[in-house]
Amino acid sequence: MMNDIIFLKKQQREKFTSIRKAISKKNTYRFNPINIDQLLKNKKLNNLKIISSFFSIKSEIPTADLNEYLISKNKILLFPVVNLKSKILSFRKFKKNQNLVEGSYKIPEPPLENEELIPNLIFVPCLAFDIRGYRLGYGGGYYDSTFAYFKSINHQFISVGFAYDDQKVNGVIRDQFDYKLNYVLTEKQLYTFV
Repeated sequence: MMNDIIFLKKQQREKFTSIRKAISKKNTYRFNPINIDQLLKNKKLNNLKIISSFFSIKSEIPTADLNEYLISKNKILLFPVVNLKSKILSFRKFKKNQNLVEGSYKIPEPPLENEELIPNLIFVPCLAFDIRGYRLGYGGGYYDSTFAYFKSINHQFISVGFAYDDQKVNGVIRDQFDYKLNYVLTEKQLYTFV
């Protein structure tokens, strides 16, 4: 049964990688602060100061404007650092205009000397997300392992998928290790799954 799910997820990843590439090519994405303001106006979320985002790669929705906006809102901005052994992400503080280092999978990361913190709100990349709030990731399991770890230490956090609106699908293949997102923010709207 588990092998079937792994196979189906692999097929979905190939399909949605191609779809996202096509979306990215035709999309004239413009960052819309209204949607993120809608998210941050939530009383529970407005006071959250420590936020993790990500550096977009390949055909992911661009995050540069999102990251700049979070800094302009006086949020402490972190970026994930991949730990290949534990599969649990750590999060390093980002300092504006600082040189980044190349991390695992050639993803930029803040340098080693930067402070590590635990975020209260985490923006998450995805290949697709569904109408129930589940995401299809890249298959490494880093975010799901990290979420499981946070739950095991009773750390409260909010997860927000960041994707193109056209990445929404009826259902993604999932297993018992997959965590549901609390929100998904797209260029068009904010989806709520809490």
